[in-house]
Amino acid sequence: MTSRKVDVHELIAWGLDEYSYRDDAAGFDSMELDARIGQASARLAERDRYTSASALLDQETRDIQPLFATATQREDLLLEYRGLDWTLGVVDLRLLLAFQRRLIFSPSQQVSTIPVQGDWPGLISLAVGSQRSTEHVLVRNGSDIDRLDIGLHSSNPDLQLRLTPKTSGCGALPLSLYGGSPFFEVAEFRGRWFLRDGYHRAYHLLQAGVNRIPAVVIYARSIEELGATASWFFDEEQLFSDRPPQVKDFLDSGMILSYERTALRKVIRIRVEESLEPFDEVQEQGERL
Repeated sequence: MTSRKVDVHELIAWGLDEYSYRDDAAGFDSMELDARIGQASARLAERDRYTSASALLDQETRDIQPLFATATQREDLLLEYRGLDWTLGVVDLRLLLAFQRRLIFSPSQQVSTIPVQGDWPGLISLAVGSQRSTEHVLVRNGSDIDRLDIGLHSSNPDLQLRLTPKTSGCGALPLSLYGGSPFFEVAEFRGRWFLRDGYHRAYHLLQAGVNRIPAVVIYARSIEELGATASWFFDEEQLFSDRPPQVKDFLDSGMILSYERTALRKVIRIRVEESLEPFDEVQEQGERL
């Protein structure tokens, strides 16, 4: 049986991180890979030094304020950005920096229809879309009287199991599945503008010649609020360098390495074990859900 494959587009002008799938799947020997990196780095060195410019387009944002009115009342949107300083606005994709190193494309996944530039209802629908899929397969790994072991397998890499304090029904567990943010997100941090979420949509929009898109605009107060904290993202030194990685670089064949790797799935493993323990009043005073 042949393993499913996905296509990887990886930015290489800023050096490589440790990524075993690249080493196994790229098909390049070390000399050829070094040459590709050298060529991309040379292209980067020819680029003008980065100058901070606001990606937020004031006029377009004002023009479509009536269309934003309904979106700003969405309960899921208000919940998603609770505690953050945010607004809705129109941004220029060409001015956004990228903290993701890689984009993963599944050949079997259909690309959503891209609205034309100026189709603001269509672009808002794309940027402030419906909830992402929580579809999964429940796999029973083992069970007996005192132990339950199950796994949730999903093609959605952002699937999470979350605590939800508000629940109805006596005895109902305060747990729910979350498919990840469906919103197109841009963040301003230390004077620079980054794409926070929506990299695949941005890629297909730019590919279609659409560069002005409605977005949730977050004014981040820390690198954690920006969201660029994973070990496989570019670090702060690279993001605040003279020539940082940009979202539009993913469409430049001279700046990326393209290769195939085996498709991955998200696995959430849940183990439930039963036991009898001495009653502890201090522990019982914890948060009740």
